[in-house]
Amino acid sequence: MFPYAPWLCWIAPACGALLVLMFDVVHRARKYRSHLAAASIGLSVFFSFSMMPEVLRGEIIDLRLPLRPPLEIGVLIDPLSVLMAIVVSIIGLIVAVFSSGYMREDPSLTRFWFIMQLFVSGYILVVIADNFLFMFIGWEIVGLCCTCLTAFEYKNKHKAHLGLKVNTILRVGDVPLLIFILTVYAYSGTFNFIELSRDTSWIVQLSRSGLLLISSLMFFSGIMGKAAQFPLHGWLPDMLVGTPSSSNALTECLAGPYLLARILPIFHGAYISGYSELSYFFLTVAWIGTFTALITALMATAQRHPQRVMAYSISSIIGYMLAALGLAGLNSSFASGYLAGTTILTVDAFVSALLILTTVFVSYAVESEDLLNMSGFKSKLAHRGMEVAVFAMISVPPFSGFWLCNWVQTLALELPRSGQKILIHSGYWLFALLILTGGVTAFYGLRVMGLVFSKGSYKRKIRDIPSSMRNSFATLLVITIILDLSVPFFIPLFNNYFLPIVNELVFPNFFDVLIYIIPSISTLMTIAALIVGGSVSRQLYMVRKISPRELMNRYPILTKIHTFFLNRCYIDLLYYKIADCTISFSRKLYNSVEMKGVKRLRIRGIDELFNIAVKWMASISQRIYPFIELGYFEAFNRKIAKSIAKLSRWIYSSVELGCFEMLNQKVAENTSKLSEKLRGTQTGVLSYNMLIMLIGILVLAVSLLMFRGYLGT
Repeated sequence: MFPYAPWLCWIAPACGALLVLMFDVVHRARKYRSHLAAASIGLSVFFSFSMMPEVLRGEIIDLRLPLRPPLEIGVLIDPLSVLMAIVVSIIGLIVAVFSSGYMREDPSLTRFWFIMQLFVSGYILVVIADNFLFMFIGWEIVGLCCTCLTAFEYKNKHKAHLGLKVNTILRVGDVPLLIFILTVYAYSGTFNFIELSRDTSWIVQLSRSGLLLISSLMFFSGIMGKAAQFPLHGWLPDMLVGTPSSSNALTECLAGPYLLARILPIFHGAYISGYSELSYFFLTVAWIGTFTALITALMATAQRHPQRVMAYSISSIIGYMLAALGLAGLNSSFASGYLAGTTILTVDAFVSALLILTTVFVSYAVESEDLLNMSGFKSKLAHRGMEVAVFAMISVPPFSGFWLCNWVQTLALELPRSGQKILIHSGYWLFALLILTGGVTAFYGLRVMGLVFSKGSYKRKIRDIPSSMRNSFATLLVITIILDLSVPFFIPLFNNYFLPIVNELVFPNFFDVLIYIIPSISTLMTIAALIVGGSVSRQLYMVRKISPRELMNRYPILTKIHTFFLNRCYIDLLYYKIADCTISFSRKLYNSVEMKGVKRLRIRGIDELFNIAVKWMASISQRIYPFIELGYFEAFNRKIAKSIAKLSRWIYSSVELGCFEMLNQKVAENTSKLSEKLRGTQTGVLSYNMLIMLIGILVLAVSLLMFRGYLGT
């Protein structure tokens, strides 16, 4: 491991964020701002990879600063943190290079690079921190940067409003998470992940006080907010629409599943130890993830803005992750569900990034953000990128989605084996909803491909794509293809990699993966859903034998369904209704209590009370001022001033003139006399100078011979 790598991997982009502000001051250095950002994030990639040897040796290293609780600052080197640091830094570097071309003409480029580098720094801090407190600092940095990116074009009132909306929804999830963190500290006395997993007495105390289930659900509320899960999913589409599109590929959604994967082994250990109330926590995680996967996939079917489709796609795939992690806590084999969730977390980071950058690539070229205006666009590079990302997303074999989605669905079918009635029903219903989600995903995935790349008469001018955008996009495409097609081979490697966490070898080799996934009923149902959803979408948007508009005119119920999903199931409208009701209630409370007052106190209002208090304090001040301020303080200040003046005169005459000035004159006189004497030795005759040099060398040689004993010691 490179020295201090766990610290430098997140400090490097933070320093880059500060340096880019200095580059903006120096006019000649402005052109190197993009290079600085790419270099700082590139250092994060290097430092993150340098920690991999320790992890491969099975080491778990907790590095902490020597601070007293509750101040805990430290970094953790373990399989999960190092893997996520690598994933975040690689995607961050690709996005930075892509953005250098996309944002090259933006007048606010310095502000963009400052936010982006701080975003990457906070994101890596979230995954590398060894305790809740330090992690939460990075958590809030990421949320703040997310808000700033959404409102990047703040002069546009609509986008400024989107930034406020994003910030509000994220805070709704962050507040209960902070309450959970403080509750855990109150019962355990530490924020550290390792100590919390070793000593679970805090779980015992929470259970006895009846707060274990409530606090765990508050923890999951924070996960829901960051992971864009129902009902807190509405911020992600607005973020992807509001931000400069080149930065969308590095979303903060993966921070939520990461934190759940970090804490899940602790909760699972408590569950199998007899704290059965945690079963409702795991069920909530699985159900919220599954329902979000379905509802966001349905919303994606009707959207015209490509970034809204991508946002709902991300929420849907993260729903699969949470479903896998929730099922991991309930199934007999914790390792299988945990590996499924973390594998999706790793692979989907690249798939989602490729999907987003593909739509950004096309939008940049055609200068439009409407899917209906992109028909007929031709680009082999963008076409290959869309194919790989969509095929992985809609579970086309042998791409990653086929293996991973089947894996999660198989975990749902294993749930009824527990014998508990609630788990039996939940297992079958979760399986059915996940299969339905697969069909809907196939529909909207091929819809996007059809609207962008199907045959059409595209006549508008195509904008040239900068080489940095092309090269970074091609790099991401190659990485994603390798990951996509190698998932069955990676799963056994992941099992060995995460062995220090899961403590169970579920898939020793490639054939065990095939035996577990392919012969299951999930495979047949997944292919059936793919065929049904894909064939309908193909007829409507790729072959175009059927016109969607004519179909909706023929069946009015389809128009109502389309409108319902186009308006995002009216959940946004519900948000605004809640906000309006809150504002209305606040105004009524202000008018009734603040202005009219409390009758029992016989005061006309709180404002009146404040006015009386202010007038009373003012009258007292006016009376005190002549006696104290002018009478005492003013006289005291005058005496102090006179004393300081006398002291200054004495110091000037005695010290300044008597000592320092005299010393300076003596030094100058003696230096002049010495210079005159030395000048006399300089005759200008070469032979005299050579004789003096020879004498000096002889004196030096004799001195060395005489004092060599002292020099040796």
